[in-house]
Amino acid sequence: MSNFTKKQLGKWELIYDELIFGIKLPLKESNSWFLGDKHGIIAIFNEDEILYVLGTENIGKTINNIIKGINVGDFRKMLAIVEFNLSGNNIESKILKGTLATKIDKKISTFSFSISQAPKQHLKRLSEAFNVVSDSTYGGPTVKSNISIDSLPS
Repeated sequence: MSNFTKKQLGKWELIYDELIFGIKLPLKESNSWFLGDKHGIIAIFNEDEILYVLGTENIGKTINNIIKGINVGDFRKMLAIVEFNLSGNNIESKILKGTLATKIDKKISTFSFSISQAPKQHLKRLSEAFNVVSDSTYGGPTVKSNISIDSLPS
């Protein structure tokens, strides 16, 4: 559970609320074409559970990459680690092809997303802060702590 609250975001709380409580669309290609190459922040959900928050310079391309598995990205890596207990050095190759990639794609097809505009120069810091405040399933401090502990040598 996060020790941080959205009040600590200060002036950025409105963007956070827009992401978390705003309109959510199914994470499908048909919902990404109109997004274009605008920069902003994407929040990914499983029903009402916040899975991950990321900043991007091209919302449409990033959504399509997530859906199609075009590049690995931290979101797909964290999904594989958390949901499929994947670890190791070859994580990228394991999650781009084969049955595991198909399982990841199937799981992603059940998710939804929301977007919000944010200043381009603050996208990375805002998405990191939003992951901390929301304690998102794949990007929050709890999952990162668990992964660190699980990766300790026996």
